[in-house]
Amino acid sequence: MTQAAQSLARSTHFTAADFGALDRWRAFEMDHPRRGRITGKTFLGQVLGLTGMEVSFGSMAPGEASPFSHSHKQNEELYVFLTGQGEMQVDGERFPLKAGSAIRIEPAGVRAWRATGTEPLTFLVIQAKAGSLEQATASDGVIAEQPPVW
Repeated sequence: MTQAAQSLARSTHFTAADFGALDRWRAFEMDHPRRGRITGKTFLGQVLGLTGMEVSFGSMAPGEASPFSHSHKQNEELYVFLTGQGEMQVDGERFPLKAGSAIRIEPAGVRAWRATGTEPLTFLVIQAKAGSLEQATASDGVIAEQPPVW
């Protein structure tokens, strides 16, 4: 990642980083081990010390497409599109994308996407081991005795 977080805070129970506004995500770059330099993509796992998931930010210029199709060995992915319009392809089936679209893809699904609109296609991707979620937020949450102090 050549574009680092703008600020970073760490404490006993959290790590916080500011990656900037959506319109700055195009500046992110990463070195893919087999595909070389990829623009508009950064992973948060190492920066934030994630231990149960991987999260990445992505941004594609209008007309840009994924440089490759891919699947995963163990991780399902959740794509959440924040701006723009596009098209996703999973196992050869194509469907439209727009701000507010959310797509879960099983590990074996072969996926790729492209930006088809006139503004950047920005998105979050959350990866976690398929089948590993044992409880959802309501059953996992523990309400603290003391209310927040603002």
